[in-house]
Amino acid sequence: MKIIVLLMSIGLLGWWTVVVPLQIIVAAVTFARGRGRLAGFSLVALALAVAGVGAARMVVDWHPDGFGQVGLVLPSGHSALAVVAVGTLALLAGPGRPRLRIAAAVATILAVAWVMTLGGHTLGDVVVGLGLGGLSVLVAGLVSGLFRPFADRRVPPQ
Repeated sequence: MKIIVLLMSIGLLGWWTVVVPLQIIVAAVTFARGRGRLAGFSLVALALAVAGVGAARMVVDWHPDGFGQVGLVLPSGHSALAVVAVGTLALLAGPGRPRLRIAAAVATILAVAWVMTLGGHTLGDVVVGLGLGGLSVLVAGLVSGLFRPFADRRVPPQ
């Protein structure tokens, strides 16, 4: 397989027309299989990424001159959605599959590299998009109960 075909295929993980149906299908299937938390995660992460990118673009539109000087022109929705899609796929893989999670991280990097290769965004756009996607995944994980950062840190009784 040529590298350009691979990059184009993985790059689809950031397209709205691919990620939105993917997240909805994941939510429906996981809910039907009794995995309500994962279904909730899928929808919350998608909603937060869409809202976050929309809000960031409104801020940029509000005062474009100040942001243009630092290279931030248009926060990348492709990058944010790639993180959400790959994060969801990594959670579907389950905790016992570290190789698949590494493959998910590589897929995110390749998807973002494809966005940069197309030249539609600056480095700042992509970094902000990655941050918004990562924040969406983190908050969705906390809200859905899939991520419990303080669950194992119980104080032993004295």
